[in-house]
Amino acid sequence: MTNLIFKSCLIIDGSGAEPYISDLRVSQGKVQEIGNIPPNPEARVIDGTGLALAPGFIDAHGHSDYHLLVLPNGESKLLQGITTEVGGNCGYSAVPFLGELAKERRIGLKKEYGLKIDFRAFSEYLEKLKEKGIGFNFAPLVGYNTVRACLIGYRREAPGTKEMKRIQREIEKAMAEGAFGMSAGLIYPPGSYATKEELISALEPVREADGIFACHIRSEGERLLEAISELIEIGTKAKVRVELSHLKTSGAENWDKLDKAFELIENAQKQGLDIKADRYPYTASFTILSSVLPDWVFEGGREAYLENLKKERERIKKEMSNKPYDYWDRIIVSQCFSKKAKEVEGKSISELAKKTGMNSIDFVLDFLSEEEISPNAIYNSMSEINMERIFQKDWVMVGSDSGARGSSGILAKGKPHPRVSGTFPKFISELVRKKNLLSLAKAIEKSSWLCAGHFGIKNRGKIEKGYYGDLVLFDPLRIEDRASFENPFLAPVGIEMVLVNGEIVVERNRLTGLTRGEVLKRKQ
Repeated sequence: MTNLIFKSCLIIDGSGAEPYISDLRVSQGKVQEIGNIPPNPEARVIDGTGLALAPGFIDAHGHSDYHLLVLPNGESKLLQGITTEVGGNCGYSAVPFLGELAKERRIGLKKEYGLKIDFRAFSEYLEKLKEKGIGFNFAPLVGYNTVRACLIGYRREAPGTKEMKRIQREIEKAMAEGAFGMSAGLIYPPGSYATKEELISALEPVREADGIFACHIRSEGERLLEAISELIEIGTKAKVRVELSHLKTSGAENWDKLDKAFELIENAQKQGLDIKADRYPYTASFTILSSVLPDWVFEGGREAYLENLKKERERIKKEMSNKPYDYWDRIIVSQCFSKKAKEVEGKSISELAKKTGMNSIDFVLDFLSEEEISPNAIYNSMSEINMERIFQKDWVMVGSDSGARGSSGILAKGKPHPRVSGTFPKFISELVRKKNLLSLAKAIEKSSWLCAGHFGIKNRGKIEKGYYGDLVLFDPLRIEDRASFENPFLAPVGIEMVLVNGEIVVERNRLTGLTRGEVLKRKQ
């Protein structure tokens, strides 16, 4: 076990309290002493003069569920100081892996990541991660979209009584095997087919286990306020803690809804609902290109989806014809999994359509029909001022909304969102140092303890004696993201050292090769 003494660091403990200069000793995987620590010949001494020592950053909203099977070291997250990720978000978890969904995912995972899946249950998946040896700690959620698709497929019709019992049993099993709660993605089929009554029923095992409900709400634009109200009603009636995933106002015509959104959430808090939110420090989002389609197109699974793209083309076009005039200019193809990758990645839909002599909707429908896996895209739709105002709320934490990436190999392909490499350094450098909108102590609290407390991650997220040695040593005057939309894999600067469970995994902006992450389980 590593024995380390950090001398004369600016300790920012994660609680929001004022930083202070002190020494700190880590050994046996945990923080052992804080104060004036004399030299010890058996310990490595690290001079922290001019540097800040903070709890390792906790990514409140990650998507590394399959990425950790491909690249266990979690490179892009460790290099930006992330030591724990909450995964299984937006309704999508790696497990359960059953039924119709397993059949479809096997094809996609082989094509996208070269993965062959040999697990079915939540416990088997967590054991597989443990065997791999992961770079950061992973706190899993069970995804409702995944459970629903596994058990009743891609149908709009609500589950019957017996089917809901099966769904509840699957969620109960996942909670018993370590899930911290349930997530849902209500803009993505089949989650978009779920009514609020269905979700309230599904959350019964989560309430009984004192878990959390993390939700990508049904609309982040035109019906934003209705979607927030629905989430509040679900959380209130289900009697669970709530995490509103990546709070945003999407589309310029919806930017003025932010005050009302704040009012809805804060009134719910006053009424006793434990609801918080996460956000990433960018004004562009990132998701599958097929999300632009009406959700009925996906009813019945992949074969029905491809059939609808052909036979229901005119209906789809009619329903998609009301987009803002510059809508397709603002959608950039970021990753394509076919031979077309080089010719389409980094280009807008309108630009690609123009080259083919087609209108944008026809181009998208042809493009999606030809692709075995939906390409990913970047959507430019948010307000910088609103993003800053969201982060200034005490109940908003930091989440990258990304999976871990690498500097080489299959997870270094395409042009994903720069948040994969830069989320936390950008948050600190932009909102603290450059814009002075948050204190450094408050920014670190949003990056650590706020998330740990809300999700129920024990003994992490604060610098405190007896807590795990998840730490990040950084220069508050130099920390900065370098990743861009053109080059999203550039690592940040200013991070001197990252520890996971007391071991050095990053030193001077480089991985050390150690993988000391743990698979975390609720109430472990």
